[in-house]
Amino acid sequence: MKKSLIRVFIKFGTISFFTIILWEVVLGIYVHKTDIKIEVPIYSLQNTQGFWFDLNEDFGTIHLPDHFYRQKKICFDVLYESNSSGFRDKERKVKSLDKRVVVLGDSFMEGVGVQVNERVSDLLEIDTKVPHLNYGMAGNFGPTQYYMLYKTLASTYSHEAILIGILPSNDFIDDDYEISLRVGGNRYRPFFDGEYPNYKLVYHANSMNKSSAKPKKHNKLKVFLKNFTYSYNMLAYVKAKRRIKAIPKDSLLSPEEVPSYFSYSPKQINRMKYALEQIKLIAGDKPVMVFTIPIFQEIKAYRKHGENPLGKELSVFCHDLGIEYLDLLPETDKLSIEQCEEQFLSCDGHWSALGNSFAKEKIQQYFKYYQ
Repeated sequence: MKKSLIRVFIKFGTISFFTIILWEVVLGIYVHKTDIKIEVPIYSLQNTQGFWFDLNEDFGTIHLPDHFYRQKKICFDVLYESNSSGFRDKERKVKSLDKRVVVLGDSFMEGVGVQVNERVSDLLEIDTKVPHLNYGMAGNFGPTQYYMLYKTLASTYSHEAILIGILPSNDFIDDDYEISLRVGGNRYRPFFDGEYPNYKLVYHANSMNKSSAKPKKHNKLKVFLKNFTYSYNMLAYVKAKRRIKAIPKDSLLSPEEVPSYFSYSPKQINRMKYALEQIKLIAGDKPVMVFTIPIFQEIKAYRKHGENPLGKELSVFCHDLGIEYLDLLPETDKLSIEQCEEQFLSCDGHWSALGNSFAKEKIQQYFKYYQ
C-alpha cells in the first residue's frame, strides 16, 4: 500500500513538474512574440531586493546606497548600480571647482533600459567634458519630487546650471494628489495640496514606515520565482495593470487614449509650474533649462492633429520666468515615423540609445549654456 502511494506521488510530482516546465516554455514564447512589457527571468540570484525604495524623508524615492539591480526584458538586459548617495551616477564630491550641471527628472533621465554611458546626461558629459550630476529617479517620481530633491540635496552640490527633463505622459499623474489618494497605494511621496500658489506640502503615506516600497527581507521562494520564472513576473504585471484600470477614465491621462501632452487639468499644470518656479527661486542666477519629452503615442497623435497646447503654455510660462524651454515634440517632425519608433525600446517604452542620442543633440544645439 505504501509503495503504491509513493508511486502515485512520484507520478503526480513528475507530471506536475513537466506541466510547470511546459507552461513556462509556452509563456516565454508568448512574451517574446508579443513584446509584452514584463521583466523576464535572469536565471541568477543577483536580485535579492528591488532597486528603488521610499527611503528619503524629503522626496521619498531613492536607491539603496552602493546597490545594484539587474533588469531584463526581451529588448534589453541592464545592470543598474547606485553610488554612495543612492543615485545611478558615479561618485560626486559635494564641493568642486569644476563647472557642473545638476540633472533632474524621472526614469527617462535615470536611463531605464539603457547602459549608463548611453544616457542623455552621460552623452552630454562625454561631449562637453562638463560633469552632469544625474539625480534622475524611476519609481513614480514627479515634479514636486524634483523640487524637493533639488531643495534638500542636489542644490548643496556645487553647480552652475540645472537641466530638467519633464515627461508629460506620467508627470501630471505622478504629481496628482487626488489620484494618489485613490489608487496610489501605500507610498511615501510629497504632493502639493491646495490651489496655486497657496499649496501645502503633504505626504502620502504620512510615514515611511507605512510605505509598501521599503527594503525588506524577501521570502527565498519569492526571490527564486522572480528571478527564474515568467509566471511570477507576469502576475506582477497583471496586478499593476489592474491597479491602473482602477483610475476613473476622466482622471487617467492614458497616452493610448488622451495623450497628456494634449489633455491636462488646470490643477495639474499649476502644480508643475509651481515646482519649476520654486526650483528657479533656489537656483537664482544659475541657468535653468527645461525640456519636455514626448512618448511614441504622443508623437503619433501630434502628427494626426497637429496641436500642442502644453508646448505653447510652457513656452510662455518659462519665458516669463527666465527659464529656457525646449519642446522635443515638434523636433520629431524632422524624422520619419519609423525613425521616431526606433527612439523607444519596443518592450518598455523608455528611450532607446537612439532616443537618448537624439535628445542630447537637440539639447546641445538649443540651450545657450552648451553654446
